[in-house]
Formats: sequence, structure tokens, C-alpha cells
Amino acid sequence: MTTLVALLLVGAGSFAYRLLPLLGAARVPDAVSRVAGWAGVSVLAAVTVRGVLHHQDRSIPWAVPVAVVALAVALVGAARGRGFLVVLGAGAGTYVALSTVIGALT
Repeated sequence: MTTLVALLLVGAGSFAYRLLPLLGAARVPDAVSRVAGWAGVSVLAAVTVRGVLHHQDRSIPWAVPVAVVALAVALVGAARGRGFLVVLGAGAGTYVALSTVIGALT
């Protein structure tokens, strides 16, 4: 339930942020822009981590640790400023590679 509330709050804030210039505010302060950006990224990261920790795939042994490692690889790429497709490819590639190797060894 708290995840839903966080998503709704960030969505409402994002909507208000885009609506302010249309209602007459000539410019949104830089501090507000910075905080809004970090809030959106924080909620996306939290939802992703929560989804990974609840990940269940019976066809892959040790599915949660594999997903955690893949998420860590993707988050490192994102923290270093890599593009979205690079981060997504690194995380997905790590997941597929690890699950294949672990599946072959067990």
C-alpha cells in the first residue's frame, strides 16, 4: 500500500510540476527541479528493488540472488550516468547469463 501512495504522490507532483508554467509561473526554481528529479528516481529505484526481492521463478535456481546481482549491475551503470538502454541491457544480460550458468551447473 505504501508503494502505491508513493507512486501517486510522485505522479501528482510530476503533474503539478508540468502544470505550473501553464498556470502562469514563468519558471520553476532549480531547487524544485532537482528535488523532483531525485524523488522520481527514488521511487523508481524503490519499486524496482521491491519487485526484485519478491521475484519468483521456479525454473531458475536461486532466482532472487540472481535478480539482486542483475539489479546491482544495472544500478551501478545508472549511477555512473550510462544511458537507459545500456543500463537495461546490462541488467537483463547479467540476469540471463547468470541464470543460464546456474541452470547448467545444477
